[in-house]
Amino acid sequence: MQALETGMGTDRRYTIALCKGAALVDETRTLVQHWTSGEEIGEFVDRVLHDNVLARATAYRTKDIVRRVFARRFLVPTDAPARHLKKLMDNGLPRKLFSEVLFLYAARADRLLCDFTTEVFWSACRRRRSILTRDDVVGFIAEATDAGRIEDAWSAKVQVKIARAVLSTLRDVGFLREERRGHREIVPYHLSDEGVAYLAHELHDTGLSDSAMCEHPDWRLFGLDRGRVLGRLDNLGEDKGMLVQRAGSVVQITWKYESAEELIDGLA
Repeated sequence: MQALETGMGTDRRYTIALCKGAALVDETRTLVQHWTSGEEIGEFVDRVLHDNVLARATAYRTKDIVRRVFARRFLVPTDAPARHLKKLMDNGLPRKLFSEVLFLYAARADRLLCDFTTEVFWSACRRRRSILTRDDVVGFIAEATDAGRIEDAWSAKVQVKIARAVLSTLRDVGFLREERRGHREIVPYHLSDEGVAYLAHELHDTGLSDSAMCEHPDWRLFGLDRGRVLGRLDNLGEDKGMLVQRAGSVVQITWKYESAEELIDGLA
């Protein structure tokens, strides 16, 4: 399948970065509360350690979470993702929307998570499978190794660790639920209306045309193709910041809000 065209460019090689932290929803919420826009990452790490922000984590683990997970997902190439997450919390918007936005940026930052979600998870949903297992992830890693997406083959131990991280991430954001050790039950996931509006505005902020926005590969993270995206947008209404007009294949949207940040304030 075609790689998602996000800020990661076209490099499809996979890394073990996800081992440093799965979804980390609660930790991200805590860090977002304490984070200040414009602060140097080193200063933020020092402050998180000094104030014992992540109370149960060791100093080493805290540094890993802040530098290799939080910063990588939400501060690169800009801090817009962190600003948006902070605004979601400050405005008291639903936790589900927070998790959806978190997952969007986590998947953009990790090609393996992104591709597994679009190529395996949603394929399993369409085939009406009820569970995913570690073997599904390990098999995906084996295929990726053969395809050259992994530079040096990972050990069996690393593969199992990555498999746990992938399944835990999907569980923590609501795509899966715990069933038994090594197995996760697939949840019929439905992207919230607020999530649809956010992703539409966020993609619009990058300068995409309305038609290109509807066709963007990021929608596949939530199981949506162009037709389903248009159907969801049609049903949103002006309260979510847009009015959709269609004539054949041409899509034109009237945007009530100038940016995703304005949308967040409007949703509140």
